[in-house]
Amino acid sequence: MRSYLLTFVVALLAALLLTPAAARLGKAIGVLDRTREPPIPRSGGLAIALAAASAVLLLTLVLQPSRALVLSSLGRMGPILAGAVAVLALGVVDDLRGLGAVPKFTAEIAVAVVLFLAGVKVETLWLPFGIVELGPVLGLATTVLWIVGITNAFNLLDGIDGVAAGAAVFALLAMFVTSVSLGQPLVALLTVALAGAALGFLRYNFAPARIYLGDTGSLFLGYMLATLAIVGATKGPALVALAIPIVAFGLPVLDTGVAVVRRAARGAPIFRGDQEHIHHRLLDLGLTPGQAAATLYAVSAAFALASMLLLNPNVRGMAVVLTMLGIAIWLAARYLRLHEFSELGRLARRGMSQGRAIGFNVDVRKTATELGAVRTWDELLSSLARLFDAGEFDAVRVVFDPRREGSGPRAFRLEGGEVRDDVPLAHVDEWGVRLPFEVAGEGVGELHLLRRYGRRALLTDVNLLVEVLRPALAAAAGRVAPPAG
Repeated sequence: MRSYLLTFVVALLAALLLTPAAARLGKAIGVLDRTREPPIPRSGGLAIALAAASAVLLLTLVLQPSRALVLSSLGRMGPILAGAVAVLALGVVDDLRGLGAVPKFTAEIAVAVVLFLAGVKVETLWLPFGIVELGPVLGLATTVLWIVGITNAFNLLDGIDGVAAGAAVFALLAMFVTSVSLGQPLVALLTVALAGAALGFLRYNFAPARIYLGDTGSLFLGYMLATLAIVGATKGPALVALAIPIVAFGLPVLDTGVAVVRRAARGAPIFRGDQEHIHHRLLDLGLTPGQAAATLYAVSAAFALASMLLLNPNVRGMAVVLTMLGIAIWLAARYLRLHEFSELGRLARRGMSQGRAIGFNVDVRKTATELGAVRTWDELLSSLARLFDAGEFDAVRVVFDPRREGSGPRAFRLEGGEVRDDVPLAHVDEWGVRLPFEVAGEGVGELHLLRRYGRRALLTDVNLLVEVLRPALAAAAGRVAPPAG
C-alpha cells in the first residue's frame, strides 16, 4: 500500500511541476482557447500523461516489487500503452488543427478494434439475471462501443473549468479501490498514478483556469479509464459486466446519454456539439463556474461511492445503485430544464392513452359514414351529438348563419348526446377549433369544438376532424334542408 501512496504523491508533484511547462508549450505552439481573453493554453493533457508515466517509471526503477509487476505485465499492457500514445497523438492533432467528428471517431474505432484483436476485449456481461457470454461479433461491438463511448464521454464533459479532470479523479479512485480489493495490482498502480496526476493538474485548472485539458487530455483520460476498466474486469464476478466502472463513470456517462437522447429526440445530429450539457444547464441556473464544478464533484463522488456497493453484488446493492441513477436522471430532467425529456414523457403518457384516442378516431370515421345517409338537419345534429358525447371537448356547438335578411344566427349546443338550443356565454379561458361549412346554399354553418385551459393534453387527432369529418359534414349540410328559423 505504501508503493501506491508513493506513486500518488510522485504523480501529484510531477503534475504540479509539469503543468506550467505544458502551459508555456501550448502558448509557444499556438494550442490556445481563443474564446477567453487572454487566450488559455489547451495543453494540460500532456502534463497529466507525462506526470503519470514519470511516477510509474520512477517506482519501477526504485522499488523491486513494482519493477517486477510492470515488467511481467508488459505483454498484456503493451497494446493499451500503444493505444494511449495513439490517442494522445490524435488529441494533439485535434488541438492543433481542429479535426472533425468523422476522422476522430474513425481513429478511435481503429484503436479499439486493434485492442480487441490484441486481447483487450469485453467477453462477458454481468446482468441481474446472470452472466452472459458474448460471441466474437457482440464482443467486438461491445468493446468498441465501450472504449469509444467512455473516451468521448470525458471529452464532452470538459466544458467548464475543472469538471472533466475532477470527475476523472473520483472515477480513478473508485477504480483503484476496487482493483486493490479484487487483486489487480497493476490496474491499481496505473489508476492511482493517473489520479495523482489529474489532481495535481487541477491546481491550475480550477476556475478561473490557467490551462485546459484540451482534447489531448480529455480523450487520454477517457481512453485510460475505459481500457483499464476492461483489464480490471478479468477478475471478480461484479466486474465482469463493467458494472462498477459504469457507475463510477456515472457523471460523464449520464451527460453523454442525456446529450444523445436530447439530440435524437429533436432530430438534431447526434455528434454535433451544443451548449446544453449538464454543466451548461447549471450555469444557466445562475451558478458560477466554481459552484457548478463543486456540484458536479459531489455528483461524481456519490457515483464513486455507489460503485463500491457492487464489490459484493446483491439485490440490495443493485437496487440502491439503480435508485440513485433514477433519481439523478429525474433531477436532471426536472431542474436542469431538459425540455426534450419532458416532451418524451408527454409522448409516453400519450402512448399509454392511445387506445382511447384510437377508439375516438374510429368513431369519427363511423360518423363521417353516417352523415352520408342523414336526411334532415335534426339527424345531422344528433349524429354529431353522439360522436362528441364522450369526447375531450368541454363544449361543442353548431352555429347556422342564414343569408336571408332579417334572420339572425342560430346556435345549438351538443351535450350528453343530445341537442340543446340554449347556448351559454363563452368562457374567457376557452380555446378551440372552428370548422366552417356551407348549408344547402342558404347560409354558412360552423362547428365549434372548445376546451378550457388547464386540461390534460389533447389526444384527439384534429387533422382527422379536418380531413374526414369536415368534408362529410359539409356534404351532408349541403344536401339537407337548413334548420327552421
